[in-house]
Amino acid sequence: MLIRAFILILCSILSTANAETNQDNFAERPDVKIFINKMVKKHHFNQAELITIFDNVKVRPAVMRSIKAPLELKAWSSYQMLFVTEWRIRQGVDFWNKYEEALQRAEKIYGVPASIIVATIGVETKYGRNTGNYRVIDALTNISFSDSPRSAFFRSELEEFLLMTREQHLNPLKVMGSYAGAIGQPQFMPSSFRYYAVNFSGNKQIDLSHNELDVIGSIANYYKQHGWQTNQPIIIPALLKNNKYQFMSQIKNMRAFSQLDLAKYGIKINGRIFSDDQKIKLIEMQGYYGKEYWLGFHNFDVIKRYNPSNQYAMAVFQLSYYISKLREKTNDA
Repeated sequence: MLIRAFILILCSILSTANAETNQDNFAERPDVKIFINKMVKKHHFNQAELITIFDNVKVRPAVMRSIKAPLELKAWSSYQMLFVTEWRIRQGVDFWNKYEEALQRAEKIYGVPASIIVATIGVETKYGRNTGNYRVIDALTNISFSDSPRSAFFRSELEEFLLMTREQHLNPLKVMGSYAGAIGQPQFMPSSFRYYAVNFSGNKQIDLSHNELDVIGSIANYYKQHGWQTNQPIIIPALLKNNKYQFMSQIKNMRAFSQLDLAKYGIKINGRIFSDDQKIKLIEMQGYYGKEYWLGFHNFDVIKRYNPSNQYAMAVFQLSYYISKLREKTNDA
């Protein structure tokens, strides 16, 4: 009886160990096998090659911790301290001066201000200094086959990534990026790389990690394709007549309104006049000294197509503003 009991316990331990091993080996997981079969049927991938790829994917607990606590959950006051800094402003001026010709060309072709392009690179990767330390295949696979509410989105990006690496003749096990699978200096997700990256340098291959010209042109094209309106406002402070803050709760959730709507609630636009069809959104931010109210225009929403956070879009806008001001000052000196 003792021997039989020992054998049963041993079998149970081995069964548990095998289950854990299968969980660690993505290629053995049923949901990954379904994904592989889909890629073979839909996109004609080689099944054996995909099995080999997923057999080499590593479990990354740090990826799952990071995806559950993005920086965009921070209050604007904390977020601003991280991204709108003196270092990023000065380095932004240096980057602009170094790549002035390419930025002018991008601005002329796509209509996106050089300051916005530079600030986007500054916020995303500190001008290429921090492009991510994770293999993209690891990051995307870990999130795709997890209980994350965004797992479906990341499975779609995993599909795009495998297509991207095949099209660009890249080894999917060697492409590096962020914990979310974003690639290169502009931190493009694989779908953005496939649809919006451009060969702005004229080289044989698009390179968003090391070729700043491709980075500049691709960011400009991304904004243009998402509806950037040239020479139109982005965001301005909301000026409240007689401090009518009590009305904020009534209108802050409205999707968009006109200048007449603003006037009705005692909100001024500082003497500026915009077209009647210009839709405006009231944006509330938690600043150092309390709530801040801003009026966001179409181009503010275009920046949010890059990252759907008010904090992110505000950081890009403010960094672009300070970079422009410092560059004007230094060039006039």
